[in-house]
Amino acid sequence: MLYEKILIIGKTIKGKKFRPSDWAERLYYTVASYDKNGRAIFNPLVNLNQKKNSKCFVINTKLQNKDPMIYDFLIDFVISNDLETRDQDDNLIRL
Repeated sequence: MLYEKILIIGKTIKGKKFRPSDWAERLYYTVASYDKNGRAIFNPLVNLNQKKNSKCFVINTKLQNKDPMIYDFLIDFVISNDLETRDQDDNLIRL
């Protein structure tokens, strides 16, 4: 893999805005773990961001080795929803 980060952009490959509007937050909480009190423990290799007035979800590619199940889940999410992805230098990438 030639890139350090994968940015999942809040729009489809065809340019349509991805819904629901809180998709990135939902995804962020989905890949979190939870302590015995139910508090979310967020994975340090994923993050939320904003890119060109669109929410984006950032995956550090180290996640592929550290937690392959979560990485595969996120990549499957991208593919099944036809979402736009970019690298850390804003280059369009296809997964």
